[in-house]
Amino acid sequence: MPDRHPPGPKGVPLLGNLPGLGRGMVEFMMETATHGDVASFTIGPTRNYLLSHPDHIHDVLVLRRDKFTKDPHDLRTLGRWMGKGLLTSDGEHHRRQRRLVQPAFRHRRMAGYGEIAVDATQRLIEGWRPGDVRDMHHEMMKLTLNVVSRSMFGSGVPDEEAYKVQRAVAGLQDIAIQISKFGMLVSPWLLLPLHQLLKRGTRVLDEAVMRIIAERRASGEDHGDLLSMFLLAQDEVDGGGMTDQQVRDEAVTIFVAGQETTANGLTWAWYLLSQHPEVAEKLGAELDEVLGGRPPTAEDLPRLRYTGMVFKEALRFCPPAWTLNKRTPVEDVELGGYRLRRGSGIFIMPYVMHHHERYFPDPFRFDPERFAPEREADIPRYAFMPFGGGERICVGAGFAEMEAKLILATLAQRFRFTLAPGQRVALKPLVTLAPKYGLRLRVADRSS
Repeated sequence: MPDRHPPGPKGVPLLGNLPGLGRGMVEFMMETATHGDVASFTIGPTRNYLLSHPDHIHDVLVLRRDKFTKDPHDLRTLGRWMGKGLLTSDGEHHRRQRRLVQPAFRHRRMAGYGEIAVDATQRLIEGWRPGDVRDMHHEMMKLTLNVVSRSMFGSGVPDEEAYKVQRAVAGLQDIAIQISKFGMLVSPWLLLPLHQLLKRGTRVLDEAVMRIIAERRASGEDHGDLLSMFLLAQDEVDGGGMTDQQVRDEAVTIFVAGQETTANGLTWAWYLLSQHPEVAEKLGAELDEVLGGRPPTAEDLPRLRYTGMVFKEALRFCPPAWTLNKRTPVEDVELGGYRLRRGSGIFIMPYVMHHHERYFPDPFRFDPERFAPEREADIPRYAFMPFGGGERICVGAGFAEMEAKLILATLAQRFRFTLAPGQRVALKPLVTLAPKYGLRLRVADRSS
């Protein structure tokens, strides 16, 4: 096959498309996608490709997954403090860990996690009053951190120990974001202070988590939480379990994946509902009919059909997992009529796919009816992927969806929201897609 590059945006000498990326990665990738299903761009001397056809994404994530690996730089940066959990591992280790972790998210455990989500939400809003202005991004981050902490450690860990883990994870995430952000722009030695902070923060995290694991393993008790499930897990293939280090790595991964993505998904849902009162009204009507004023439970979710449609459309409109980890071909591969060279970068962007007019007509219109069952069936598998895809699809996707829908139902049952005066709304695409300026909303009773 001739060695020709797909079309793409023009770059500048030496830097390639780095200046365009620096002006806004979401905007740059959306423009790049207009050049074709396989489009190319460069970052310095490295050739990169953006895939925006479901068949090509399926090829990379499923059919020929062994020919692609996660980007080594991403794995190194995250792996230094997250270890070798599901987010940062590859190959057979990843497959074995997935077999061990999956039972923790099976149906018989989910109802208990749902009760935690509803209880935590009710506690959060005890002091809310009509007329209050709340930063919903801050509130949702606080709420989901509480939910994931209680789901992970249950009642078997003192609050101060759980808070120590929470603070350490939040701090390390901030440092890792800075390292990733500046890694392509400055000399590695300039990042040494950040790497030292990462090392110290990891030591604090390890001490806290390993102490909790040692105490729980010594007790041998099943507290019905995620930590108990990780400690009790046995691989169906080799019969072995997890070492303390593997339990630590998966616990940290759950904190990272289970808090921020859900919080951001809910934050964008509240913003979109504040801008579309007719959708909020229909959502409230469903909650009144199904719940009749009582708190929701996991068993109610099949009947909360429109609630699920609203959340899915929010995930489409502003997907928290807006980009997947960059892939790198381990050998030259052919894709879409082009030769993709070994060592190049492969980008798969859920945000781009979720706003592709071919799959979502009028993509910047908020329309939960897209996910009515008869219409959702027509959406190609890899056109909508809020939790990733292939063998690396988020193992806790069911947990996250249940948690978010129950939180959405609990809050929307009582309140409606309007955007606070002067609140600016813009995307902040880092590890997840957050609101750049927070999200201040005014609280009102639904009955008023």
